[in-house]
Amino acid sequence: NGLTTLFVYVLSAGVMMFLLLAIVGLISYYVYKSIKPPPPIPLPENVSKKSLRVELSDGRHIAYRELGCPKDEAKNKIIIIHGYANSKEVDLYTTQEMIDEFKIYFLFFDRAGHGESDPNPSRTLKTDTYDIEELADKLQLGPKFHVLGMSLGAYPVYGCLKYIPHRLSGASLVVPLINFWWRRIPQNLLNAAIKKLPFAFQMILRVAHYCPWLLYWWMTQKWFPNDRDPKKIWTERDIELSKIYYKKSYMDAVKRQGEYVSCYQDIIAGYGNWEFDPTELSNPFTDTNKGSVHMCSMRSLMLDTGLSMRSIISKPSSKPLMFKPEFYFTLTTSPKSSGQMMLLLLAIVGLTSYYVYKLIKPPPPIPLPENVTKKSPRIKLSDGRHIAYKELGFPKDEAKNKIIVIHGYANSKDVDLYTTQEMIGEFKIYFLFFDRAGYGESDPNPSRTLKTDTYDIEELADKLQLGPRFHVLGMSLGAYPVYGCLKYIPHRLSGASLAVPLINFWWRRIPQNLLNAAIKKLPFEFQMTLRVAHYCPWLLYWWMTQKWFPSNRDPKKTLTERDIELSETYSKQSYKDAVLRQGEYVSSQRDIIAGYGNWEFDPTELSNPFSDTNKGSVHIWCALDDKQILRDVLVYICDKLPWIKFHEVPHAGHWIIHEKRHFEAIIKAACTE
Repeated sequence: NGLTTLFVYVLSAGVMMFLLLAIVGLISYYVYKSIKPPPPIPLPENVSKKSLRVELSDGRHIAYRELGCPKDEAKNKIIIIHGYANSKEVDLYTTQEMIDEFKIYFLFFDRAGHGESDPNPSRTLKTDTYDIEELADKLQLGPKFHVLGMSLGAYPVYGCLKYIPHRLSGASLVVPLINFWWRRIPQNLLNAAIKKLPFAFQMILRVAHYCPWLLYWWMTQKWFPNDRDPKKIWTERDIELSKIYYKKSYMDAVKRQGEYVSCYQDIIAGYGNWEFDPTELSNPFTDTNKGSVHMCSMRSLMLDTGLSMRSIISKPSSKPLMFKPEFYFTLTTSPKSSGQMMLLLLAIVGLTSYYVYKLIKPPPPIPLPENVTKKSPRIKLSDGRHIAYKELGFPKDEAKNKIIVIHGYANSKDVDLYTTQEMIGEFKIYFLFFDRAGYGESDPNPSRTLKTDTYDIEELADKLQLGPRFHVLGMSLGAYPVYGCLKYIPHRLSGASLAVPLINFWWRRIPQNLLNAAIKKLPFEFQMTLRVAHYCPWLLYWWMTQKWFPSNRDPKKTLTERDIELSETYSKQSYKDAVLRQGEYVSSQRDIIAGYGNWEFDPTELSNPFSDTNKGSVHIWCALDDKQILRDVLVYICDKLPWIKFHEVPHAGHWIIHEKRHFEAIIKAACTE
């Protein structure tokens, strides 16, 4: 017995551990889905007809546009590298006069993921650099060319100076980006540079640098202030120009494959960890290998001019650009930056926890209308809650039998039973029906348990002056308060009836093999619901509303054909809506938690409340065709408690109490035995 119990506990713990792991897995999956960038939007099949494209060695295509002198006749071949959220169609003042004067061939192209160029899932500064070299070779530009990059599009120029300097006839960087994590630039300069940007922009760049895998989520999330209005980093003239050159239709064409593969990957490549620092670059030009490098640094809200001029010094324009040979050994990240990223990560964990909390936290009850007392009589309990009730039959002062009817799961005081006038007159019965806490018009009890439900019954009886003793009749899940009455207020009972009563599969003194067999009668989804209610009641609301696990809790799976006929007769949708009007959690879900939670006692521990001088009887009614309740468990209880009268009803299902002949038998036994 001990080994069996231990085995069951281990098995149950294993099931719940699996459930918790599954929940953690689902939360992780949700987080993964939130941070995982979407796939690129496919380009139309006829894209090559609309735009010139060249195929690279890795199978990707680069879209380009040529302008100016024929490349074979050109003296200056300039490859234009567009900036952030831009494309080969960038509108520059390339006048014919300029082209003719300097015999210029211009090559514009869409960088990976922009416009009509295929995205590169492994895009970096280095891959962008080699894309430029391969494009030049495919178009036969010759051994050398000039590269001109603007703003964020300047980082491939740095790449060309580092990785393919032998291919350059010159390079121009127009208001080039500053990577705030360059290793050899004084940290105070980098700090001053990043502080020029609004905080929202700073955070984007920090996320791109420290957590590039998180950038898509950061750019799409709504949790943190995320005002990235570019006007905050533009001058008035910039704003005027943007209105002319950056129309919505143009921006849509630039980002046609999605913002992640174009703009966001651009940020990651530009502000990620570079393999070098600009101050480490060597001069690619000599007296015999003519060429020059130029940097145009304006008074910009985005660019720290002092930093640009201090870190990279240009000699007079007649001579090549030289890089200052200074070495500044600084930390890659400052303690302040690390602290900010730690704060960000903690915030993400906090937000994830908040999201989980919102998922599992039950909603508050739906308030009852102010005129509810006019529609249904209600009595106020000592804790301030109200219980709605309905009286039927003989006046209580004249009645010989006072029966309090305790409705079942997802039911109410208006449960339709065959309470005929003939039955009432024969046995002089006073019936009291009431809505249990949270059902119908009774206020919910946030601390509801088997014990509180029991004392609600006692207080209701006292408030309505039923006298010292009464009979309690509970059906299905509504039978657990009857067990409570037998345990906590046996002195108030004249009798008790349990019709197809619930089985709590965690009763301590019932043989585990019987409880295992009992729970296996239920479909798996029902089993899991009861396990969650028992082991993790705080998780039940989420479980009952989630869509991750199979949760087809169709009650017809646990009903006989006759039960289904009766349910269709007595459980109309309008009735169910009235029963659950305050919300499913405070009514039916709290019912499950109370019924299948940890009880303070086991039915087999109950004492007989009646004696020769204190007449009364207890009855259990078992329907032999019931698909929910295992007969053997009820038989075991009655064997241990021989003072309980056990009634077997053949050819009957779980809705036995709604059959006229069976209900009459239950009432007759309660009133005569």
